[in-house]
Amino acid sequence: MEFDFLKKELNNLEQKDLFRKLIAIDSAAGTTIRIDNCEKILFCSNNYLNLAADSRIIAAAKQAMDKYGFGSAASRLISGSIKPHIDLEKKLADLLGKEASLVFSTGFMANLSILQSIPQKGDLILLDKLDHASIIDAAKSSDADFRTYHRAQYEKIENLLASSEYNRKFIVTESIFSMDGDFADLKKLVELKKKYNACLIVDEAHAFGCFGETGAGLASELGLLNEVDIVVATLSKSAGCTGGFVAADKCVIDFLINKARPFIYTTALPPANSAAAICAVEIIQNAQDRRIRLKENSDYLRARLKKLGCNTADSTSQIIPVIIGDNKKTLELSRKLFEKGFYVSAIRPPTVAPGTSRLRISLQSEHTKQQIDSLCEQLAELI
Repeated sequence: MEFDFLKKELNNLEQKDLFRKLIAIDSAAGTTIRIDNCEKILFCSNNYLNLAADSRIIAAAKQAMDKYGFGSAASRLISGSIKPHIDLEKKLADLLGKEASLVFSTGFMANLSILQSIPQKGDLILLDKLDHASIIDAAKSSDADFRTYHRAQYEKIENLLASSEYNRKFIVTESIFSMDGDFADLKKLVELKKKYNACLIVDEAHAFGCFGETGAGLASELGLLNEVDIVVATLSKSAGCTGGFVAADKCVIDFLINKARPFIYTTALPPANSAAAICAVEIIQNAQDRRIRLKENSDYLRARLKKLGCNTADSTSQIIPVIIGDNKKTLELSRKLFEKGFYVSAIRPPTVAPGTSRLRISLQSEHTKQQIDSLCEQLAELI
């Protein structure tokens, strides 16, 4: 087969400044990284609590490899669950205050598993328009109908929830939106869920570890965790490991084990990853100092950017977008920052809406004020 049609599409992406390519990093992903033997300050990582290279987590992984080897060899329903998988799921369930949890290879697979298997034909899935691609793709592949809403369109949400056309209704939202860094109105969604007997599913991917007294997420910080029916989160961001998980009633987890194709037909995560994640969760539970530093860094950068006149949307978290608008301008700004020693990715459609291309700056707890000031000084010269 000739792939000229792919070459044509790739050329079209280049013409629109939408072409993407991979960058090789030759170091651990901390606040600084090495690319082509040059140090760059990293301002686009989801390693919010700087645990990706934590020596305690590395030691836990090494110890597990010595005992269990590296690969899991098969799916858990074929050749069994290795002990670190079970121990991790119990620890996550306890942290989230749920009866049980289940770990997946990625957060994407966790969302896919839930929405492909639990909502069924005749049901309705309600999505925030800015929900992550994994949620949107999962809803599209479900047998249930789905509708989207803007977070301020409560009348639209209520009309859909009040409809007698559907058997069951599921409200699905991120707690912190990954590109704008703002919060979902979980209190309002809980109110609507209770009023219409809906199921509330909250993806805490960018809040897990960063919010709540023990790092359980935004719902925990707001005192709403018991009102969330199904919690989804990731081990790939603040926990510094890999994987996603679901926490809910035991019957929900048992149903996923029996019906969720991405779980049934996927080889289990390496046991060393689960052992590392157990260590990460234990650190997170007692990492209030890191959460405080992360918030301080976020508030500090947001204030500096606003003084520069930057459009930071409605960010209230460690994710702070600088919205440029034009694809080419955003790419050029990212490139110039890179040349000055800062790695900040240019985020363009389809990840964000046309005309809203941006630099998505994400803070880590161990960023220094000097690093943040240096970034702002460069932005002041370039914008």
